Amino acid sequence: MPSTLSGARRRFLAVNGTAFLLTASLSATAGELFATRPVGTMPLGVVLGTLQLAVLLLTSWWYDRTLRRHADPLVGLIRRHAELVSTAPPQPASAEALGRRR
Repeated sequence: MPSTLSGARRRFLAVNGTAFLLTASLSATAGELFATRPVGTMPLGVVLGTLQLAVLLLTSWWYDRTLRRHADPLVGLIRRHAELVSTAPPQPASAEALGRRR
């Protein structure tokens, strides 16, 4: 399960981090480019921000779906196993029993 979680997390961060770094580096190096209007009345900065938001929403949906498909069944299996193993809740030990162990 940890490999499933870390792999999905790595891909999610890589895609969103790349989109963010690309937008930030373009903004820092070519700020006047963001003011141009290639799509009707919307500036390029708004278009790129909207695309970045779309990437974030899409990858969030994908991350959730991946964890639901791979991690949730494993968590359910671990829960069922734990319920089968521990049929009775643990009882606190008496003070006499604790004293004898030392």
